[in-house]
Amino acid sequence: MSILSIFHGRYTNALTATDDGRNVSNVSALYILGDSSVDCGDNTLFYPLLHSHLSVYSCNGSDATLLPQLIAEKIGLTSIRPFYGQKGSMEEVLGGLNFGSTQATIMNEGSNSHQSLNQQLRQVSETMQLLQLQLTEDTAIEFTKSSIFLVSFGKEDHIDFFLHNSTSQIFNQNFTTILVDQMTNAVRYLYDANARKIICLGILPLGCTPRIAWESTNHTSAGDDTGNGCVDKVNQLVFKYNRLLEEHVAKLNAEFSDAQMVFCDVYNGMMEIINNPRLYGKLLSPLS
Repeated sequence: MSILSIFHGRYTNALTATDDGRNVSNVSALYILGDSSVDCGDNTLFYPLLHSHLSVYSCNGSDATLLPQLIAEKIGLTSIRPFYGQKGSMEEVLGGLNFGSTQATIMNEGSNSHQSLNQQLRQVSETMQLLQLQLTEDTAIEFTKSSIFLVSFGKEDHIDFFLHNSTSQIFNQNFTTILVDQMTNAVRYLYDANARKIICLGILPLGCTPRIAWESTNHTSAGDDTGNGCVDKVNQLVFKYNRLLEEHVAKLNAEFSDAQMVFCDVYNGMMEIINNPRLYGKLLSPLS
């Protein structure tokens, strides 16, 4: 299963092959917005001061386990700096930035521990304005249009919802609609900032995560185990969010004919691996 096979929407291959077989990217830069799905904990206000002493897991561009890094490698971009890890050079901005922050949410802006969706959008706007100051306006606009903006939110909102709220059908639907509407507004905001290549990532099957599965065994209202260790009610809500977001992205893609907006379905890809683990890796024997 290739990285590009999970994208839905109009997609133009970002790579062209040279005569000697090397891949050359047609993308200027990759700018990433999101939560822990795109950041492993280093992108905080005090990143430059605390990173070398307190960081549990390095996230300086060498980590190849997060999907944005895999995409960056695929299109030939080698180093995406954390927003708060910049050292003030224009080369870093031109190389792409990761605005993502662990535990960032779509709706909640009350915490100082992470950057919300709206806060990250403001940081993107300020960065694009900086480009226009350093480059000519036309050059900056063309650079922005040829860059990819990857947006991955909703995971932390859903986790908070599952752990602290009821699961009534009406409230679930309202919750999903509110989140998707906010994501749709974010895509429109990026378009107005001259972004023309936008990827929206769906959410993984959170009902299969250890925390949610553990909560389910202790609180039966969280959902029923499906037999594969996953909580069905949780996965159903995540699936509805992904499907609605995909529909909205498709509508935006049709509305803005000069843009390429795609939805990345990580849910079904991960469920395929969970349900057929022997096809995708080696199963380890339980410890005796």
